[in-house]
Amino acid sequence: MTKSKSYLAISLVLILIAGLLSGCFGGNSAAGTDEESGGNSDAVQLKFTYWGGPLEKDSIEALLKAFNDSHPNIQVKGQQVQGSYIEKMTTMASSKTLPDIGYFPEGSLPPWLESGAIKDLKPLFDSGEIGNKLKYSIFQYEENGPIAGSSVANEVTNIYYNKDLFDEAGVEYPPTKAEEAWTWDEFVEVAKKLTVDRNGKHPDEDGFDSKNIKTYGVNNFTYHYETILFSNDGGVVSEDGKDIILDEPETIEALQKMQDLMYVHHVMPTPANLSTIPNVDTALLTKRVAMNIDGHWALQELGKAKKEKNLKLGIGVLPKMKKAVTTSYGTPIVVFNNDNTKENWDETKEFLKFIMNPKNSLPLINGGLWMPNEESWYTDPELIKEWTDTEIHPKEFKEAVIDWAMTNVRQNPNYYWGDRSEASQIISPGLDQIWTNKKSAEEVVNDVIMPKLKQKFGDKYQ
Repeated sequence: MTKSKSYLAISLVLILIAGLLSGCFGGNSAAGTDEESGGNSDAVQLKFTYWGGPLEKDSIEALLKAFNDSHPNIQVKGQQVQGSYIEKMTTMASSKTLPDIGYFPEGSLPPWLESGAIKDLKPLFDSGEIGNKLKYSIFQYEENGPIAGSSVANEVTNIYYNKDLFDEAGVEYPPTKAEEAWTWDEFVEVAKKLTVDRNGKHPDEDGFDSKNIKTYGVNNFTYHYETILFSNDGGVVSEDGKDIILDEPETIEALQKMQDLMYVHHVMPTPANLSTIPNVDTALLTKRVAMNIDGHWALQELGKAKKEKNLKLGIGVLPKMKKAVTTSYGTPIVVFNNDNTKENWDETKEFLKFIMNPKNSLPLINGGLWMPNEESWYTDPELIKEWTDTEIHPKEFKEAVIDWAMTNVRQNPNYYWGDRSEASQIISPGLDQIWTNKKSAEEVVNDVIMPKLKQKFGDKYQ
């Protein structure tokens, strides 16, 4: 699914807590209008919120219709949220209009779960009622603690690329097997061959004009920067969530190499140049970008371009520094702990089980928006065929994505680090100084970010 980039501000947390203390999580009434319930005024009414673009809206509404048609006594109404999703949820909490079920930005989950605004679904996971989910997709911030949910869809990071540009440059396609992943230096050399200015010059050639680039070799590493940190044995926080490791040499080295892609090698657009880069499908189609680093959700738009506009789409594994690794994204579907879900828990649970079952969301999976969230869909040949035998999935998808997702995933800290939201309010603005070339990675980490993190968290992290 399209990712929400908003973060939970301290003021919003205070509003949330105030809402909880005043008992504001009342939810929707069980009865609804005939129009909302498809003509059955006695049906239990549920509201489901989500974000995304027009294609995601069409897909979600089709899924809700399938549920409503097969469950006449339960009717779910969708609400697409535009703008800042977390701000909208906080406003709805204060006005007693929270939905019953919905997407939730994973980095902002912990305070909502801790406050009780989001229901603990651990009993459903322990009983197996919602299926055997991929272990790295479960949102649990304390060992044996409450579970907010798991990703409704698995989303791993890959290289998406235009095969025509590789053919024109005489460059081999990105590897599809983790054990054959490019080294970082090999990747940079390929990106240079694919980067060309408006006079036909490549970086490192005399006369290359870095201010007038026609095609960039790669785009979007700054959004997926943590995956590259993992590849160099670095990261923001340790895998047990107990230590901040942003100032480790491996982390700083990886951050500097990503900065160098923009300002030394000139193979990736700077933030200032991004306004000239269209959406990922158009960028690959118009050859403004040769490779795009993105989560699986990008396949929905790219697959449409492949099917309707003859984009020669390819998928490969990410380059490696010390090891080949990807990370998982995927927004959880959460249950809001309001009066309606308490009163109608059986019906709420029925819809939750429906939407979390890959069988029921096959149109979204076949369309490239989601990947299944259960292990059997990555190991059973018949199930694999059921979700990848489409016009939009490139032939290399099995090796480059399915195998990659089973063997090379490092769990995203959003799934286990309770301080992610507060730390990001310090880390993200700091990293922007790296991406805009104001300071080196070492200067930003040691002089800007770490002092503020230490001031914020004290001795909590060593």
